[in-house]
Amino acid sequence: MAVDSGRSSDPSRSSESRFETPPGLTAAVVRHDGEPDRCTVFPDDADDTTLVTTWLSVDADCLVALADAR
Repeated sequence: MAVDSGRSSDPSRSSESRFETPPGLTAAVVRHDGEPDRCTVFPDDADDTTLVTTWLSVDADCLVALADAR
């Protein structure tokens, strides 16, 4: 399992447009072997307490780039 997050400067971070978020939000992608990858979106400024209740997760294969949905 691997994690890609907008908070990281890790060059292995996904540049796929379907994981782009509007300003103020971060998308963290957890990659699984043999299971669907999961993408969780949360506020950039969320502290640990806020992160417990302020997030949205979906299977990554359900996401499309915003430009493709317009």
